Amino acid sequence: MKERLDRRVLGAIRWIDGVTLTPIALPLVAESDTMQFTRNLSGLAVITEADGLDVYTPTFNLDDLAPADVVANGSLARDGTVSDPTGNYLPTKFTLHLPRDSSPTVDANGQRPANSLFTPVDVALLPSPSARVAPGCAQVRMLILDSSGHPIPNALVRVIATTGNTLLGCGLADARGEALVAILGLKDFAPGSTPHQVVVLETEARLEIIHPPVGAAVVDWTALRAAPVAAHDTDPNHLQLRPGGLYSRRYPFS
Repeated sequence: MKERLDRRVLGAIRWIDGVTLTPIALPLVAESDTMQFTRNLSGLAVITEADGLDVYTPTFNLDDLAPADVVANGSLARDGTVSDPTGNYLPTKFTLHLPRDSSPTVDANGQRPANSLFTPVDVALLPSPSARVAPGCAQVRMLILDSSGHPIPNALVRVIATTGNTLLGCGLADARGEALVAILGLKDFAPGSTPHQVVVLETEARLEIIHPPVGAAVVDWTALRAAPVAAHDTDPNHLQLRPGGLYSRRYPFS
C-alpha cells in the first residue's frame, strides 16, 4: 500500500560568491536553532521547517488555514549561519524573513512578487585569505590586530573609491586576523588625448575597518558593510589600485 505525503517548503537559499556574485557549488553547511534545511539537487538550501510556521508545512492549500494560524508575510525574522568545510569561504550569519509570499502570479514583465516563495534568497559569502582569487582581481590583504597585538576576528575591511565613494569590495578577518579583499572590474587602460594614445589607469581608494559586535562568533558581514566607520579606523595612506595588483596593510594604521 502506497501512502502519499505532501509537505510545503518555506523557501530556499542560494549561496553566492560575494566577489563574483556567482552561485557556490560547494556543499556548504547551514545551521539554525529556528529553521531546518535540506540541500536539493540544484545546490539550494531548502527551508523545510521554521519556528512559528509549524502549521504551514503540512498544509497543501494555505487558504485552508484558520485565521488564527495565518502569519503575515515577512513578519518572522529567523537567523542562521553558513560555513564552508573546505575553508574557501568564511562563516556568515544570515537572517530570513518568513513566511515568503506564496502567490503564484507574475506581472507583465514575468516578475514574481517581492519576497516570493518561488525565488531563492541570495546569501553572499566572502572568500577566506587562503581562497584562490579570480584572474584580474586586485588583492588587498590585511592583518588586523588590537592594541595588544591580538587578532580581531570578524573585523570587516571596506575598500572605497575616493572618487564617488563607491564601495569596491569587502573582506572579513579570520581567526588569525587576516583578511582578503578581492576587487573585480577595475579599469586598466583608457583612451589618451590622441587616437593612438593609451593611458594607464589607477583607482585611488581608502581602507576602512569596521569592528564586529563584541563576542560575536559569526557575523552578518552585509550588516557591517553598512555600518559607520569609527575615528582612526580609516587608513590615512590611500591605495592606488590596478587589476591584478597585490597590496598589503596592517591595522592599527600608522
